[in-house]
Amino acid sequence: MIKWVVCKAKAITSPPFFLLWDGRRIMRTLIIGDVHGCRDELENLVEQFGFVYGKDRLFQVGDMITRGPDTLGALELARDLGIQHVLGNQEARLLRTLAIAPKLRKKKDCEFLSRMQGYEKEIAQHVRDWPVWMEEDDFFIVHAGFQPGILHPTQMSPHVMVHVRTWDGQGVDMNHAYNPAWYEFGAWEKTVVFGHWADRGLYLADGFRGLDTGCVYGGALTGWCPEEDNIYQVPALKNYVENQSAEYQQLEILLG
Repeated sequence: MIKWVVCKAKAITSPPFFLLWDGRRIMRTLIIGDVHGCRDELENLVEQFGFVYGKDRLFQVGDMITRGPDTLGALELARDLGIQHVLGNQEARLLRTLAIAPKLRKKKDCEFLSRMQGYEKEIAQHVRDWPVWMEEDDFFIVHAGFQPGILHPTQMSPHVMVHVRTWDGQGVDMNHAYNPAWYEFGAWEKTVVFGHWADRGLYLADGFRGLDTGCVYGGALTGWCPEEDNIYQVPALKNYVENQSAEYQQLEILLG
């Protein structure tokens, strides 16, 4: 049964510590949803979890960057904490945009890079080596989802794993309101932990943990601890995108 530990402010709740028969504390894992530059909320969530450096593990489902107030600060905090990431669609978009010669970039490319506040090259150095997926003993981590009908991510399209929301049978239109969600086509041998879909919010089902709860939009930042099967969650300190232009928000929706 899923258990919840919800913090309403920066104050730290007492986390559950699981002990072995001889009194030793077991390693705990926290997998964190889409951060989008919300550095303070990331710090609050890790504190609430009761993270012990060198004893616990931290993972994150990608989309660490853009939209929020402090992308570089969030990445530096993640580096200091030893968080392991998978590549999100925002990181993939950054690397793809930087590969375009400056004089050939379109208006939408330049506006996207402006969200990096002049640190796009430094941010790219943080994210360029992130894998598209990770596999642990009991779970997979991916940003968007898995490709239906394929048993293992080694055989899946990286583009699908970074962008999918809905499935049309081919991976052509992966964000269509009338198509079923990718996870409705069946489960894999291990729990698939993912983000990318703030509109759907927290998704808890057998074989799946969807952790994008829209922190940057004023929602919450969410993490899941597999050892405890606990959900940890802190509220966003504000809605960071409410002042974006309607044109830019529509572009973000179209590009995922």
